[in-house]
Amino acid sequence: MGEKFSKEQIYRDYKDKVFGYIRKHVNSLADAEDLCEDVFVKIFEKIDTYDETKSGLSTWIYSVTGNTVIDFYRTNHIHSEIPEDLSDEKSTIEEDYLNQESLEVLAEALRELPREQMDIIVLRYYKGLTLQEVAEKMSLSYGITKLRHREALGRLQKLLA
Repeated sequence: MGEKFSKEQIYRDYKDKVFGYIRKHVNSLADAEDLCEDVFVKIFEKIDTYDETKSGLSTWIYSVTGNTVIDFYRTNHIHSEIPEDLSDEKSTIEEDYLNQESLEVLAEALRELPREQMDIIVLRYYKGLTLQEVAEKMSLSYGITKLRHREALGRLQKLLA
């Protein structure tokens, strides 16, 4: 990657997004702060392995962040379930969570979804609700919400392709 971005610039550009993502998945503020630090230590240690021909910087940072949270659950919460959105395949929406440039394109794609699916995506990713909370807020069963969530992600991936 060279010195295309300074470590300070990467930290400034992504700290709030990385912390927001972690905080959404980890209950403890102290754990979230520690994990955020861990993510940037890993990013800075591995920055030379980043290959911009394989993925965008934000996607790479998202991947390091997601893997760090999963590792946290595996090592510290042996009896807890890894949250469903971390254990699922990484979606275009979640990768784009860290990608400012794509927000306009994403907003256009969201407008193409049926209203119910758009509402689910907005509540889940922009309001930060769990799928269970989305289901309750929309007066839908959890199973239907999860199905419509997957359908919406599939449609968005096609629209964004």
